[in-house]
Amino acid sequence: MKRIAALQDHGRKVIGFTFHRERDKPELPLNWENIHLGTTYNRRYFQRLWAFVKSTGVLWSNRSRLENSALIYAVNTDNALLALLGRFLVGREIPLVLELADIQPAMTGNGLVAKILRAIERAVLQRTSLLVTTSPGFVREYFLPVQGYSGEIFLLENKVYPSARLPVAMPENSSPVSGGRPWVIGCFGALRCRRSLELMHALALRLEGRVRFVLRGYPAGTITDDFDGLLGDLPNFIFGGSYFYPDELAEMYAAIDFNWAFDMSDPDGNSAWLLPNRIYEGGCFGVPVIGAKGTETGRWIAEHQLGWTFEEPLEETLANFFGSVEDADWKAVKLRCASHPRRDFTGEEDYVKLAERLSQCTNSMIPRHFDS
Repeated sequence: MKRIAALQDHGRKVIGFTFHRERDKPELPLNWENIHLGTTYNRRYFQRLWAFVKSTGVLWSNRSRLENSALIYAVNTDNALLALLGRFLVGREIPLVLELADIQPAMTGNGLVAKILRAIERAVLQRTSLLVTTSPGFVREYFLPVQGYSGEIFLLENKVYPSARLPVAMPENSSPVSGGRPWVIGCFGALRCRRSLELMHALALRLEGRVRFVLRGYPAGTITDDFDGLLGDLPNFIFGGSYFYPDELAEMYAAIDFNWAFDMSDPDGNSAWLLPNRIYEGGCFGVPVIGAKGTETGRWIAEHQLGWTFEEPLEETLANFFGSVEDADWKAVKLRCASHPRRDFTGEEDYVKLAERLSQCTNSMIPRHFDS
């Protein structure tokens, strides 16, 4: 929805060919012409495959809507396959832009299935005019060395958009810890990292009275069914439910002292390479961020000097940190976060550049972008 809104804001008329995913989060009305391809459900893979198959009939019935399109923007390889089918059905080489914002674990294995999936993805990439991705880690660790891709890549980080109506950063929490209240650590967004929840639970139990964890968003991925059990019933480990983006961000981030940006759901792949939404959201509102050393997120934190990074064993290093961090040290980092230019965390400038590049794509031929 953020991508579509940005395209519309930059003068594009958008016709959405979209699947709907049932999730425990607020549903917003669609403000574009939409062709519904089907409904899918988390972790129901055969159902999703069947929905994909059925969507080809919807595509055939609505091929006239594609015929006059100047550009196709597809998110994820499966949708790009549909886009290529649609392009075949209308008999036009409509430029295809592919966005890959995550590298799924199935793509990085050594088995036959992983090799087949990578081959399919390479075939799709070979037929695209532009690859859009959200982290330099994906380029450096996957697209260049694994997929051998040498075409043009547009980096579109997960920055906050739209940001024009966002309030300024609210005043920081006063007198943390020394004033008698615990450090408040927030984790907002898609909650899919089992180890993060286990770590927060262990720290909440171990440092009772010293820390308080607040979660907002919705459970995702493999932890969905186990989410309530992972939360437990500790008074200082709280799930506040879903929220509206970006409207509620200011209030949420004003209530925390640290922004949790650990992700260990795929520690040797996607988790080590991504840059999550929450580092930009917290940046907008001047909240120090904490993450793991040796990851793209950890490098981002260190480069911008906007928080702290930690090594394994994480439970021990985090417990030691929260048990000893001084109020003055936190305030110094908080001041640096609050004074950092907000434009580094918002997407308006990036979307202007993307719109310009998409305009160039509409007149381009379909290139082949692979090393031999």
